[in-house]
Order: sequence, then C-alpha cells, then structure tokens
Amino acid sequence: MRKIMTRFAILILSVFTVSAGATAATIPLMMKSFPNISSTTIELLMTIPSLGIIVFTPISNWVADLISVKKTIMTGLILIFIGGVVPAVTLNFPLIFASRIILGLGTGLLMSFSQSLIIQLYQGREQQKMLGLSSVFQGLGMFFMTYMAGVLLNSGWQMSYWVYLIVIPIILLVGIYVPKTVGKVEETGAVSDSKKIDGKIWLLALFAFLFNATFAFISIKFAMLVVSRNYGTAADASTLLGLMAFAMAAGGFVFMYVQKHYFKFTTAIGLGFATISFLILTISRSLMFSGLGVILVGISVSIFMASMVANINKMTSQSQVAFSTSIVMTCANVGTLISPYFAQIIAKAFGNQEAGFTFEAGLVIFAILLVISTLVGLNYSKFENKDNRKDTNIKMQN
Repeated sequence: MRKIMTRFAILILSVFTVSAGATAATIPLMMKSFPNISSTTIELLMTIPSLGIIVFTPISNWVADLISVKKTIMTGLILIFIGGVVPAVTLNFPLIFASRIILGLGTGLLMSFSQSLIIQLYQGREQQKMLGLSSVFQGLGMFFMTYMAGVLLNSGWQMSYWVYLIVIPIILLVGIYVPKTVGKVEETGAVSDSKKIDGKIWLLALFAFLFNATFAFISIKFAMLVVSRNYGTAADASTLLGLMAFAMAAGGFVFMYVQKHYFKFTTAIGLGFATISFLILTISRSLMFSGLGVILVGISVSIFMASMVANINKMTSQSQVAFSTSIVMTCANVGTLISPYFAQIIAKAFGNQEAGFTFEAGLVIFAILLVISTLVGLNYSKFENKDNRKDTNIKMQN
C-alpha cells in the first residue's frame, strides 16, 4: 500500500506543473473588478508564472543540495498554495500580481523533480509506465482543476482561486509517503559532475524549445483560425481546445505502448502526431476536422515531453539526470513564453499575418524536427550514454 501511495504522490506532482492556467477563465471578470488596470496587465497574470518557472527550475537542484529533494518539493507545493489562494482573499492588485510570481516560483521548484524522480526511482517497463501515467495525470489533473475553477467562477472570480486548496492534501501526501532520501545520488566520483550538461542534452533542450514555441501556436492562433475561416466561433474553438486535456491523458497511454516497442523512435512518433495535426489544421474548413487536429496535437505533447525525459535517462549519467531534466524543462518553458513573439517574427519575415499561415510555418518546423529525430532514432546507439547501453539491451530482451 505504501508503495502505491508513493507512486501516486510522485505522479500527482505533474498536475501542478501546469496549474497556473487553471483560472484563465477569471480574466474577463477581473477586468471589470480592476477597471483602472490595463487589460494587457491583467492578462499577464496567466503568463507571468512562466518567469518564475524559468528562473527557479534550474535553481531547484541547488536548493535540493542544501535542504534535500523532498523538502524542495514540499517548499514548492507550499509556495503554489500561497500563490494560488492569495487572489481569493484580496483585491489588492499588486499583491495578486506578486502571488502569481510566487506560484511560478513554487512550480519551478518541483517541476524537474516531477519527472526526474521517476527516472531515478523506477527502471525498465515500470519506468515507462510511470512516465506514461505522469502524462495521464497531467492531462486529467489540468482538466479537473480547470473544470472546478469554472464551477467556482459562478460564485465570483475570487472563488475560482480556492481551487488551489487541493494542494493541502498533496503536501500531506508527499510528507507522509515520499521517502526523506528520495532523489539522493550515492556518493561516487560522478557526483561532482552532476551539474554538468552533456552536449546531447543541449540538443534535447533545443528540440523542447522549438516544440513548445511551435505547439503554443494552438493556444494563441487557433481561435483566430476558426473565426477567420468562418466555420465556427471563438466559443467553439475554446470547446475544442478543452479536448486537449483528455488528448494529453490519452497520449500517456500511447507513450507507454510506443516506448515499449519503438523506444528509439518515440520522439519521432510524437513529432509525427504534431506534424499531422498541423497539416490538418492548415487545410481544415470544419470544426470536426479541426477537432481531430487538436486531439492529435494533445497526444503529441504527451508523447514528445515524456520522450524527452526518457531520452535524458538514456543520454546522460544518473547523477546528471535531475539537473539535465531541469535544463530541458526550462528551455521548453522559454519556448512557451516567447511563442507569441516567435509567431510574430515568422509573420513579419514572410509578410503574412493570417492565422492559417502561422500553422503552415508550424507544419514546416515540425516536419524538419521529425526528419532530424528519425535520423537520431536510426543512429540512437551513438547518442546513448555508454553506461546505459547494457541496461537498454536488457530491457529490449524483456
């Protein structure tokens, strides 16, 4: 029973890596409550946590060296709770703004460990299953928190922020069931290299950056695409985007199968889903067809991001897993943050501001990454860390 609860405690952490957007629906009502604050500044409340995530994700490993991994995770959860509920109890806008930054700082402290602990604590098929379930938890958890925030919204926008009360039982769960020594690397000569980054990890970080910067086109341009092509409304687009949470959960199960049978090409398969998705969105003229595209991109996110973590395990030493994971996750978040500017640069470079063209550009980017990742898959043994090759062969035989 304790082992099951420990697994659950680790898996549930993935939910809070995406919790910042759970209260996005409060923005219109907040604009009415703060008429003297610009709409852009209020909208920034949903994206400003990314800055905290970007700064604190790599720092989390040094914090863990000082106070332990478990205490770092619990500190992160406490900050998420504080940053999450402050808007529910005050109408002081500067304080609300600061609370969103605190939410990001807390998320950054636990983000890399939500994945690296799976790599460090589990091996073989069990590890693949846990990585897949992490995506399932993330997708379903995101849907649950967004849904509950929407239900609470009926009683006023401040009520929505009480959704972060869910963090309290998770703090207790982690405190009771996650071992004090979790994430601790045994004292070996490799420990001194734990903060060094292998060149192959920078390649993964670049892939994660480009993937997220391109994937986020779906968030900033999809509604415009649907409306500009006259086959739906902004509300229709919002409903379809809601399907992504379930698609991400489904992607976790797809990852388990793909990683088991085609682990060398897992990243390529994730990018294949993304490429097909953007092809569909590029040519779509109906809500049903676009819905299929949204579902496929949700699946691709789960497969791709889980494959990044799995690749880190293959391409670097165990002592470097945690820090390498934080670097890749940080670059992924930077990609998400700059996505609107990325899309704007592409539009200006080619003199085309249409939403459809943005997805065409994304299609080309995904296709290029697909070709590169396929070539990497064909030569995967050259990218593996030498200490992990024997382990890979054993898993293949199983």
